Amino acid sequence: MTYTAPTDETPKDKIGEETGGQMEPTHPANVAARVRQWGGHPNAWKGDGLVGPMTLEVYPTMACNLDCGFCDTTDRHRPAVQEMPLDRWLEVIDEAAELGVKRLFVLGGGEPMARKSLTLGIMRRAKQHGMEGILTTNGTLFDRKLIETTVQMGWDEVHISIDGPDAATHDPLRGQTGAFRKAVRTACGLSVQRRKCGSSKTRVALHFVITNQNYRCLSSMVELAHSVGAFRIDFDALIAYTPEQRALMLSGEQTRDLLAESEAAESLASQLGIITTLPNIKTAQRMERGTRLPPAGLGDGFKGAPCLKAWHYLVVQSDGRTSPCCVLSGEGGSVVHQSLADVWARDPFLVKVREGMMNKAPLSRCKECSWNILVHEESIRKHI
Repeated sequence: MTYTAPTDETPKDKIGEETGGQMEPTHPANVAARVRQWGGHPNAWKGDGLVGPMTLEVYPTMACNLDCGFCDTTDRHRPAVQEMPLDRWLEVIDEAAELGVKRLFVLGGGEPMARKSLTLGIMRRAKQHGMEGILTTNGTLFDRKLIETTVQMGWDEVHISIDGPDAATHDPLRGQTGAFRKAVRTACGLSVQRRKCGSSKTRVALHFVITNQNYRCLSSMVELAHSVGAFRIDFDALIAYTPEQRALMLSGEQTRDLLAESEAAESLASQLGIITTLPNIKTAQRMERGTRLPPAGLGDGFKGAPCLKAWHYLVVQSDGRTSPCCVLSGEGGSVVHQSLADVWARDPFLVKVREGMMNKAPLSRCKECSWNILVHEESIRKHI
């Protein structure tokens, strides 16, 4: 997987003004409190009921209208799967609410708005349950009506994937002429509609995958984020499996140049009031996804687990298969014919991941994890 869902990896110790000073539901302290309810054993929980996840991440579809050079997850790159119908997705959201899920990520996979009616149905049901809602999109399939609908339903955040400050950089990476113009138009449209409605929700964020085609554009991306009304931009490292992806990897010299670029961009972001994940890029090693396992914490049990996602996070793919994170997506059991609670409590793959983490022995594929995620997990451990 080349793509990382942004928001949950952004440090939640920095609360925005628009939250009214209230601690967000998925602030690391709240996530840590949920994890502690499991007790000292990786697959046991305290009290009368199951301790559910805080966040549910869903991939409504693997279909996509773009052909990104660094992607290997859509049905353009993999065999098509039997995707779950809307009625089952709505049941899954209902079950998630019963388990105490506080936040819903809608992403992919493919492009969520390639199945617009299904995705909107999922979004509406989540808001009916009072969940915080975050949508990640390439931004090319939004029209005025969809922008108005998104704002009117009180959707919390829309993350738009933009990989360059201009069409000349972005469009070749996304495989479609005009993709940049459409994505920027969507970002501006959401920001304008939000202000028009006087809403504190539907905040816009940008997501940017660093490649050898755009690594010198960090400061320009911060300026773009500011100009379209985005409150944050998430920079993430590329993970390369295919020859097409490896052709976009940074050389050693380019990585060193990137670190200098990131310092300037971080300073600019601070001046403009834009939150970024640039503080997570401090060394060349942090840009090398796929080379080393996530570091364990100090202490035993949850304090030492390299990653705690298997106790607070669940991903459901378009075919119903599950995992505790995007890197391991689709390796767990399916919710097509069993409840979300049954998968969360007893799925053999999830049990295996939890036991490995408690023993400070994560799976080999955990090497592919983003430092954005690992920094967030470390912040949760600090509250354990």
